[in-house]
Amino acid sequence: MYLDSLKTLAIPMPGYLLSVLFLFIFTAVPAQPDHPQHTDGAARTFLVWEDSSRAATVSEALEAYHTGRFSPLDPPYLNPGFTTSVYWVALEMPPQQEALILVADNAHINHLEWYAVTDGHADSLAVTGDFHPFRQRPVIYNTFAFPLQPRAPLHLLKVDKAFESLQAPLKIVTRQELQDNRSEEALMNGILTGIILLIVLFGIFLFLTTREPVYGWYALYVLNMLGWIWANKGLGFHFLWPDSYYFPSRSRLAFATANLIIGVQFLSAFIGLDKNSRIRKVMRVFQVIWGVILLLILWPMDYRVFGEYSMSLQSSIPVFTLIAVLFIAAALVQQIRKGNTPALIYLVATLVLLVFVTLESLYHLGSVKLPEFFAHFGIFTGVVLEMIIITFGLAARFNFYRKEKEAVLVQMHEQQKALTDTIITVEAEQRKALADKLHDEIGSMLSLTSLHLGAARNGGPANGEKLEQASGLLMTISQTIRNISHQLTPVAIEKYGLLHAISDMVQIANSSGRVRIELVLIGFRNEQSYPSNYQHTIYRIIQELLQNIIKHADASNVLIQLVELEESCTIMVEDNGRGFDPAQAGPGLLRSVRAKVDYLQGRMDIDSQPQQGTMTNIEIPLPGKTLTEQH
Repeated sequence: MYLDSLKTLAIPMPGYLLSVLFLFIFTAVPAQPDHPQHTDGAARTFLVWEDSSRAATVSEALEAYHTGRFSPLDPPYLNPGFTTSVYWVALEMPPQQEALILVADNAHINHLEWYAVTDGHADSLAVTGDFHPFRQRPVIYNTFAFPLQPRAPLHLLKVDKAFESLQAPLKIVTRQELQDNRSEEALMNGILTGIILLIVLFGIFLFLTTREPVYGWYALYVLNMLGWIWANKGLGFHFLWPDSYYFPSRSRLAFATANLIIGVQFLSAFIGLDKNSRIRKVMRVFQVIWGVILLLILWPMDYRVFGEYSMSLQSSIPVFTLIAVLFIAAALVQQIRKGNTPALIYLVATLVLLVFVTLESLYHLGSVKLPEFFAHFGIFTGVVLEMIIITFGLAARFNFYRKEKEAVLVQMHEQQKALTDTIITVEAEQRKALADKLHDEIGSMLSLTSLHLGAARNGGPANGEKLEQASGLLMTISQTIRNISHQLTPVAIEKYGLLHAISDMVQIANSSGRVRIELVLIGFRNEQSYPSNYQHTIYRIIQELLQNIIKHADASNVLIQLVELEESCTIMVEDNGRGFDPAQAGPGLLRSVRAKVDYLQGRMDIDSQPQQGTMTNIEIPLPGKTLTEQH
């Protein structure tokens, strides 16, 4: 299952999916490299023999060489594509004074054996490959490099990548050339890796700042992409898992498949794809299939046992990939038509990457000439450019998020100011009403009481009657002051609790005889654990609703319900009064109650019809809770 032609699977969708198709097509035909294979001027000949039995020893390979079963390999590019065979490469070269090295420019060959043949005898020089620890490589290099024996006229290289796709450009270089290449590659790999790591840190920063999943998926996506690049270039085997014999042959496809799954998540979040859309549902199916494939890749078994099945699966992946491309492209086009800017940014970034993928692939086929940098770092550069473009899109998204958040804060500030103004206005009205009550009721009653007491002090036959009237007035004054005190601060809440205070208020209203009130209280067993301000506000809301009914509704029956739920409490007040038309009601209707409900971050609905009474429903979150959105 570990397919070289799938090495671009990790490229962002649909770019990496299309790249799979490109490379799959490219591996179906022999490569024709156009770049020179050596610079030292020495004559050399490459020949190849296919061992379909996969069991030939070096002696049998040497016999095949002497009997003419090897075929010329010109140009020296071993590219059989999908194969079930093992290949033996023979290098004929006269003895050299300068130390030369054979480079097999593929970092993912499972098993290689390197022999020098002198006097008809083959001496083993190295055994290496993905199935062996990295330290077994004769030269520390990300791909495979084999020193030539200066006096040996013939070298044999066994290349085993059975049941996979095999491409291996072969070239002879000097030690100095190899060292120069190694230094240049280390520098560029370091620079490009550093850029990608900065992008990962940027994504993590945005995620921690906004808590939006799109940034988290982006950071994970880019980090996984870096893992694939390191695996693809042999850096992972060199630096991260050098002693593993299990993961090197699985690493690229594992990272690639994981990136398909993560890429769908990021793409959906980035372009704002509807979770319930048909395309998103199909993408989920792809994700499940890729998840199963990823488990099979990582399952600790020798996949070569199922070689034929593995090759069948590999050859079917491009078809499956094409179907995925169509759905994903449809999603992008659909979103772009709707004016979705992130979808357009994503498409542009993908096209940039596709250009680099195509150019590097054509270079390896010998179809185009490219500068050395783009020939070896084309895909890496394309990935970096794509990430930079997408990062600009994410930065723009973050800037929009910041401005939107600032606008929300300004709106909340304005709402808070309006709420504060309402509370101040209501308090001023309440103070005025209290002043009027003190002046009109208590003031007049105190004056009348003073007159009665003055008359009683002057003596006369009606002293007893005057004192009795004064006593009655004093009791009325006491009751009035008690009622005013309850309106200002319900002392009963502090002494006996919220439920007792509400019951006391309803009892006083019932004693007037003007209206019959039924009270239903459910819950609030631990009401003392709630903040005092919360309890007082609940009390005020019920009090003001009841006072409004008594003053304006002309109702004979009232039902008041206060119910504590798991996350909130509900207040329902219903009367059989005159009612009103909500469409004709002004914005100031029950504005004091609305202000208190808003203060507690609750919701308030009024249902009323003329001559059919009024029902007010209020839902308020319990302390530390929030209300869910209504649909």
